[in-house]
Amino acid sequence: MIYFDTNVLIYNTLNQDEEKYLLAEKLIKDALKHDEFVISSLAISEYIFTLSKLKIINECKEHIDFYSKFCQFTFNKHDVLNAYQKCIKLNKCRNINDFIHLEMANKFCKKIITFDFDFKNLEKFYNIEIEIVK
Repeated sequence: MIYFDTNVLIYNTLNQDEEKYLLAEKLIKDALKHDEFVISSLAISEYIFTLSKLKIINECKEHIDFYSKFCQFTFNKHDVLNAYQKCIKLNKCRNINDFIHLEMANKFCKKIITFDFDFKNLEKFYNIEIEIVK
């Protein structure tokens, strides 16, 4: 399975940057084709939050419904506390959601795909391939 970070979903929904939009679309389609596309409850929650913040939540109901079908797992207290222990070591608890994404992806997937370069600093804590796309 390939875990997709929220920002990939956002770029695939909003065409704010044509290059990133097309790349996100290709990555998602390829993963879907191979039955490897997966997200978590955290990703769908962040996705809904972002669309709401941008005031386009009503226009994106079909996207939300579609992505929700691929929400395979949720995080628990153990995931949050593990993420907390790691973010404290790097003094990066402002990014605790990134750690939580990695906690879940590390348990269930072979790879995580993101546009977020901050994930590069987190690699040493996880045994998962982190693909940072540009």
